[in-house]
Amino acid sequence: MRKRLMNGASLMKYLREGSPELQQLRWLASEFESLSGLAINPQEILTQRVRHTGWQAGPSQSVGGSCHFMMTSDDEWVAINLARPEDHELVGIFFSLEVGSNEKLDISKLRNDVQSCTSANLIEYAIDVGLPISRLNEVPNEYLSHELPVRVQEVSQGLTAPKLKQLKVVDLSSLWAGPLCSHLLQQAGFAVTKVESTHRPDGARFGHPHFFAELDEGKSHVEIDFRSLLGISELRALIETADVVIEGSRPRALQQLGIEVDEIMGNAQPQVWLSITGYGRIGLAGQRVGFGDDCAAAGGLVDFMPDGPQFLGDAVADPISGLVAATAILRAITEQKSCLIGVSLAESAAWLNSVRENHESRRDSNS
Repeated sequence: MRKRLMNGASLMKYLREGSPELQQLRWLASEFESLSGLAINPQEILTQRVRHTGWQAGPSQSVGGSCHFMMTSDDEWVAINLARPEDHELVGIFFSLEVGSNEKLDISKLRNDVQSCTSANLIEYAIDVGLPISRLNEVPNEYLSHELPVRVQEVSQGLTAPKLKQLKVVDLSSLWAGPLCSHLLQQAGFAVTKVESTHRPDGARFGHPHFFAELDEGKSHVEIDFRSLLGISELRALIETADVVIEGSRPRALQQLGIEVDEIMGNAQPQVWLSITGYGRIGLAGQRVGFGDDCAAAGGLVDFMPDGPQFLGDAVADPISGLVAATAILRAITEQKSCLIGVSLAESAAWLNSVRENHESRRDSNS
């Protein structure tokens, strides 16, 4: 199989000059700049990690190598992301494959097994056990092109807007989208504190060190034992002194720690709570696990080739969502709103993909 090199010098073809996707991302970047005074290059943000790693992608494999497109028995494409050791084990259980705790699945065999099950059964199992698996194009776009793809639950208005440099951000997120959001806010003058679990640090620490260092620049750090009552008390105290909280977990994760977002937001401190999830916070969507590659597939943000879909760039739903999230926070603060903002990786991908689909529809109608 011929591989494509994805790096900073060779941008994804959908980011070519004049493309509708690049124009849309530039609109998003201009919104961020108008609110923060900080100019950013969306092309550099979307290729941020691969510039350090030099990763390659195969036709049905993601740039990072963990996510794979496979066809099910009902002729649906699914994106199966084996990003964590437990993903191999859980997928193995579904297909009655023996996989040790430190072993990986045989992808060729898995591809054959996936062809024997329906996409509905596989997605249902994925939701039940917390697997990052999606069906291609399953998430429709619900937003206008010049509208941020976020869900806002407003708590109150009429707050006094503090200066940007006075704002305190507590970042509980990990990997890419959330840390990118807080990185952009830090660059814009916010004071950011990154919080990590003593038992489960940010997974990005185990990736390329320069990528982690770039996102981590200028942030202070706190390690908390989430398994202890003292640690949970420390976490709550830190949250209640923040102006902005960023987190990237499923709603039940914080609830298990006794952290109820609605209760905390009712006290108007923090002013903005930003929640990044794979698919949303409500219902079954709130139970799903999702990462950048599989969520990009769910939103249809892929490259369609004669032999099947291919991944566009490196986990593109992550950096898109990170920029969306930072812009939404700045807008809420500028408009003096106290609110819970929900950002979904899959919805961010569907939002950007819809620009391309609309462009292609207009082109076809004019031909």
